Order: sequence, then C-alpha cells, then structure tokens
Amino acid sequence: MSKEEIRQSLTPTHHALLFGWIARAVVQRAGEEKGEEVVRKATRRYGEQRGKRMALRAQANGHALTMTHYFAYGEWTAPRTKGSQTMLEKKPHARARVHECAWHATWQAEDLMSFGRLYCLEIDEALVRGFNPKLKLDVNSTQATGGEHCEFVFHDANLNTWNLLTLAYKKAFKPGKRAFMSWDYHLGHLYKTMGEVVIKELGQAGQEAVDEALAEFASRYGEDAAQIVESYQETDFDRLPE
Repeated sequence: MSKEEIRQSLTPTHHALLFGWIARAVVQRAGEEKGEEVVRKATRRYGEQRGKRMALRAQANGHALTMTHYFAYGEWTAPRTKGSQTMLEKKPHARARVHECAWHATWQAEDLMSFGRLYCLEIDEALVRGFNPKLKLDVNSTQATGGEHCEFVFHDANLNTWNLLTLAYKKAFKPGKRAFMSWDYHLGHLYKTMGEVVIKELGQAGQEAVDEALAEFASRYGEDAAQIVESYQETDFDRLPE
C-alpha cells in the first residue's frame, strides 16, 4: 500500500487508538493521579487548538463566533448510522444525545476505556472554549465515563427553522467540506500536541511514553503509517493550513 493509500485509509479508530496508547503510556509511567492530570491538560490544549482553527475559518468568512457557526465549522465528520444521534431540543438551547461513538467502541474493544475516558472528560468543552470562550456547553454524560449515552447541551444554539436552513447551507457550501481536515492531519495534530505537553510535564518519562505509543501504532499499522503521523512535527496547529 502506498503512503497516499495509507493516508486515505486512516479513520476515527486510528485516532482513538493513538490517544488511548499515549494516555496509557503516560499513566503507567507517571502514576494514576499525575498521569491523568497530564493527559487531561494535553487534551485541553489539543481541543483548544482545534476550536481556534474553527474560529479562524469562521472569521475569515465573516461569520460571527456563535454556537450555530460552531456547528458549521467542525473539522471532521465521523461515520454515523441511523439512530446514532438524537436531537432532543433545538431551541433556545440544543440538547443532543449520542448513542453510538467510534471512539467509545474502539476503547471498549481494545480495553482502553480507563484511558480513553480522559479524552471525553475534556475534549468537547475545550473545542467550544477554543472557538469562543464566551459560549457555553454542558456535558451531561458520556459513554466513556459510564453514561448510557453522551448528552450535550449547546447553550443559545437556537436551531429554529431559519438557523437550521442557514446551517445546512454553510455545511454544504461555505465553508462546506473546506473546513474538514484529513485524518492524517488530525492524527499528526494529536501526536504532536499531546507529545509537547507530556514531555514538558514529565521530561524523559514523557518522551518515552509518546515514543512507546508511536511504536504501538507502527506495530499495528506499519512503519509508513507511523511516519505519516510523525511527519507533522513542524506543523503549527494554532494556524490554518496554508
């Protein structure tokens, strides 16, 4: 398989596993209390960077940093099946339940839930905060932390008919698919940012942890796949890709 074919084959499963392996290696070296603290700090940094890029795209298109535009500028789309998500309320706040999640399913299958849950404790609020710290998101429950489903309340989303039509237009045309980044980009971002925080906090033990996680990734998916992930080390994830 060529490197381009490998890039195209990357999915949320790869992302979930890379996070789980990094978190496990960190906790094993630093201990549960310190290790979890470091992983959660790294996850916050990673999420805030993604949210910041979403904001930069919105501002470049002249769109206000509202909750509706937060929905429009997401950088990825994960596979969904019928019934995998339910919108319980649309206005004034949007309340959504997620019944199936690729990350949760992967961590469950790979016995990584105790480490994967650290991602869910931080990521959604970090994304919203990075997009606009004045917006409010409530995370009522997540599957990874023992909930029957994931439930989110996006305050002041006000998904009335007009806003839903506007959102549909933006998702289709502006920004449309231009807001989406490839999974190799997201994997590279996760590996670099998690690594930076972990190494800053733990020094040599942190370096060993991220090296171990990448080696695990290479063992599962091949050296070429690991090289793709590592190739983003010089990328500035606080800026939009050129």
